[in-house]
Amino acid sequence: WLKSCWDQTNLGQHPQLGRLPHMARLAIVALACGLMAGHAAAAQQRSGHRSSNATLLSGTSANSAASSAACRVLRVAATAAKAAGRGKHVCPVSLPTKEGQKQQQPFFTELHKALVKGNGHLEGCLDGSSQEYYVKTFQDELQCLYAILLKDGCGKLPSQHNKRQEQWELKCLDGGEDLLAAYDLMTKDEQKYFHKFKKAAMERQIYTTYLELAGYKELACIFMK
Repeated sequence: WLKSCWDQTNLGQHPQLGRLPHMARLAIVALACGLMAGHAAAAQQRSGHRSSNATLLSGTSANSAASSAACRVLRVAATAAKAAGRGKHVCPVSLPTKEGQKQQQPFFTELHKALVKGNGHLEGCLDGSSQEYYVKTFQDELQCLYAILLKDGCGKLPSQHNKRQEQWELKCLDGGEDLLAAYDLMTKDEQKYFHKFKKAAMERQIYTTYLELAGYKELACIFMK
């Protein structure tokens, strides 16, 4: 599908755009594909009002959904590549944050896996969704924020693990639940700390990029864990 989308934009034949770096062209193709998907959806809607052929509409809907999903993936790839192009992300805090705390790294790995893939009963980020790609693509950046939280001791706030573990799983590992569902699990003091933490994080462009794409849900869930 990507090759088809690239060919439809005729980007490689444009005398000016052809001189741009590959990743810049890829970003422009992503935008073009998004516009194409939008036009296709609008055309499908108009067609739906004129046609009573359910089978035809079902097939068109499936094709449109596939194209839309592919465009989302491409946009993620382009955005991640542009962010990486500014220089390799260097985290100011490394794991383990304390001597003898070797479990910190594997704990985050399993936590991140649960947020993406779920726990067997809940699926985590919706499979094939743009959210799934965002959270996977920015795993290193999320790990860095996790390390910063550990280094700061989460603001010395008391653990709520025993009180909310079940609700944490139901809200954080269900792709159908939004940020507010997770955010409401925080105490007032946690909410204050989290706002301060994410504001500081967004002083770096890489985190602003991630949060603008994915939102705050997974970061909030990491913080509460």
